Amino acid sequence: MMKSDAGDAFTLPQASGFKARLEALYQALKAGFSMSDAGLVSVFWEGTLIGRTRPEFAEKIGALKGASLSLNCLTLPSGDLTEFGFAMRDKGLSQGWRGEKLDLVPLDKPEAAPVGTLERALYRPFGARTSAVHLAGRIRNPRDERDPVFLLGKRSIKKLVGPGLWDGLTAGMIQAGEAPLEALARESQEEAGLTACDPVKAEFLACDHISRPVRGGWMHEVSYAYATLLPEGFMPEPVDGEVDHFECVSAEEALKRIEENLMMKEAAMTLLLSIRKLLGG
Repeated sequence: MMKSDAGDAFTLPQASGFKARLEALYQALKAGFSMSDAGLVSVFWEGTLIGRTRPEFAEKIGALKGASLSLNCLTLPSGDLTEFGFAMRDKGLSQGWRGEKLDLVPLDKPEAAPVGTLERALYRPFGARTSAVHLAGRIRNPRDERDPVFLLGKRSIKKLVGPGLWDGLTAGMIQAGEAPLEALARESQEEAGLTACDPVKAEFLACDHISRPVRGGWMHEVSYAYATLLPEGFMPEPVDGEVDHFECVSAEEALKRIEENLMMKEAAMTLLLSIRKLLGG
């Protein structure tokens, strides 16, 4: 069972240089998460604004049968979008095909009830809003409790997004009908084999609203960040093939990997939030 005294302070990397680097990375990531979507094309489905995407994507999607593009508005065909999604996939406009449904919520009303579900691979091309969970895991250093050890997972090179980059302990999308803590428990089991994971014991860090361009379109995402303390000597085992392997790293090494752009941005933010919390930030 996970313990969560993830807020326990540590003192070793207290040098002003470490803190300055930490804060600079945090502010840079924060700024990159809040990019204006002005100039994007609004995407409507059955009268609801579900996304905003880049004009070059809107133009190609709007050329498909059943869609229309006019006055900076892309209107998708009514009803189930599966066949339309297949047409997008065949034209190279989707991020593959996952066979995984996510809740579709109004873009301008993120707290509203879902208006439907949609294949995961279509969210970035439409600029529709996704929700994800990220878990930063740490282990007490038996040699020096002032210097905690963090667990990072190296993404499989077969991943469509960020192949070979580093993630935190757990990262994944919230599927249709799931609550954030339910998704956290599922992803923890699927990616790291944490069958004893109690998500209630994971400490909530922050909820970020992300808006930024990505290779597959535009990313609108609600990102839930958590942290947890794991038993001494714990080492997770990759389960579903999405993680190649896990490593234990110091706070200093974790910072270096973020500085060298070796980590997924959302995982990096969760790790920085965890370290800032430990330092009393």
